[in-house]
Amino acid sequence: MKINNNIQALNAYRNLYQNQFQTSKNLEKLSSGLRINRAADDAAGLAISEKMRSQIRGLKMAERNAMDGISLMQTSEGAMQEVHTMLQRMRELSVQAANDTNTEYDREQIQKEIDQLMTEIDSISEKTEFNTRKLLNGFSAVLTTYDQVANANGINLDGFPKVTDANLKSGDYEVIITEPKEVDTMTQPGAGLSQGDVKFNDFENSDMKLGEYTINVREVENGFAKIEILDPDGLSLGVKSVEIGDGGTAGHEIFGLAIDTNEITSAGTVKVKMEVSATFTLNDANGNTVQAERELTSVNGKFKHGGIEYNFQSNIQEGELEFSVTNNALSFQIGPNTNQNVMIDIPQMDVVTLGIEGINVVSNEGANDAIFRIDQAINTLSDARAKLGAVQNRLEHTINNLQVTHENLTASESRIRDADMALEMTEFTRNNILNQSATAMLAQANQLPQGVLQLLQ
Repeated sequence: MKINNNIQALNAYRNLYQNQFQTSKNLEKLSSGLRINRAADDAAGLAISEKMRSQIRGLKMAERNAMDGISLMQTSEGAMQEVHTMLQRMRELSVQAANDTNTEYDREQIQKEIDQLMTEIDSISEKTEFNTRKLLNGFSAVLTTYDQVANANGINLDGFPKVTDANLKSGDYEVIITEPKEVDTMTQPGAGLSQGDVKFNDFENSDMKLGEYTINVREVENGFAKIEILDPDGLSLGVKSVEIGDGGTAGHEIFGLAIDTNEITSAGTVKVKMEVSATFTLNDANGNTVQAERELTSVNGKFKHGGIEYNFQSNIQEGELEFSVTNNALSFQIGPNTNQNVMIDIPQMDVVTLGIEGINVVSNEGANDAIFRIDQAINTLSDARAKLGAVQNRLEHTINNLQVTHENLTASESRIRDADMALEMTEFTRNNILNQSATAMLAQANQLPQGVLQLLQ
């Protein structure tokens, strides 16, 4: 028998300590609801969980960002809607003014309302804001500029290149245009004319607009016919009486088009698209290729290449165009990680940009010109609104995807980090009973050395 070292008591104390340590962990997990409260609980699990937490919180904020982006675009589109309404009213007034039942005095009164509407369009363009950020004054647009000297090679570009990809970086660019050639496609044969019977009269030097022409053949009799040509805008280029059939001429020049009048046999309407194909290469200022060489065919004189749209109202020529891009597009962070964003450019919507500055309806000719220019402005505005609407729909799908991803990632993080409360309660109850038992056994073990006293009697 020993009294200096009570091995039984030490054993009971060790087990009691372990049980109390485990009970302490059970209490910590039950009180926090977490299986992992510190790295020591599960080092690998903690690392994985923290990465997931970053993604979860980023996803939630990205969802809010997307909602704010939709609100901004709704504000912009709401202002554009009012501009649309005013343009429709201006067009209505222009149609009224084009009627010669109106006197000069009447047209002056109509012009007063048109002037006020144009002033209000400029006001909306300047004053529309979201969170003090101006939206329609061009500060959120992607702008292009070029040196007039650099464009003096006569490639016949109409206006500035238009950036269609808001992700295009600011900087200097050059586009190289080679091998232009005529492409004529008869979309509606008639009057005996078929594919190949209509071409540009002088392709190399033509200043004719690109797009779809309408050829109306009328009053066919005794080997003659009247031919009217409508340009791509629907405006009449004129009417000409020509010989047809056996008395006709191959490649007869009629208002810029070469028509094989030998083939005309009857009255009818013919539609032919006069376009151009060419090879485009887009480089940056350092000569690095941004968009590789591609052969493209125009659509109504427009080419889209490398996120840029080029508009040629007449025949395209070979050359090299240098221009600069200033990208002020708004960036909406719609993902939890770096560069997971969408770029939105909102064009300027004043009367100059819309092309209606200075319209005057005090004469019949001015009123008709106003109708045409307002139609162009309505199309420009419709294009901008459609783009914003498309992005809004995209962001709505983005929000849905973010919500689903957030839900699934939260479930994954929960399986790693959260405690199973039922299991922890079971473990706590077990350890609590063991604590009580170990305490009792330690008390008993501490009594064992007292047996030595019996030897001393």
